[in-house]
Amino acid sequence: REMMTPHEAMAALSLQTGTRLDFNDNGLCRLRFDGRFIVDMEVTDDETAIYLYCRLGRLPAAERGRELMQRMMHAHCLGRESGRTLFGLDDDDVLAFSRVELTGAEENTLYTALEEFLDVVAAWTDEIQK
Repeated sequence: REMMTPHEAMAALSLQTGTRLDFNDNGLCRLRFDGRFIVDMEVTDDETAIYLYCRLGRLPAAERGRELMQRMMHAHCLGRESGRTLFGLDDDDVLAFSRVELTGAEENTLYTALEEFLDVVAAWTDEIQK
């Protein structure tokens, strides 16, 4: 079969993490890691992918914020230091996000994507909150 459903991907993730996870009626699942990060997983409208996203913190003011944004743009240019994780701004909050395609997905696709995403989130949360 070519495409895994979001619920199949979540069932596989549940088995791999030993934690029962599922999407709510709005297609959302919120995970908290180490009391430090909240990662939201959201099914795309066409159900062909799952978005992972996390608020990393507020963009620092003035020169420090400009310098941080410059480093983040370098990091995710061609995925140099951020892999498939991208950065964006929601008002003054810096967001990290990634799209996990379910076409051609395997049992470990979501787990691996989440692991990679968390590595990037951890590194940049530390940078923002310095």
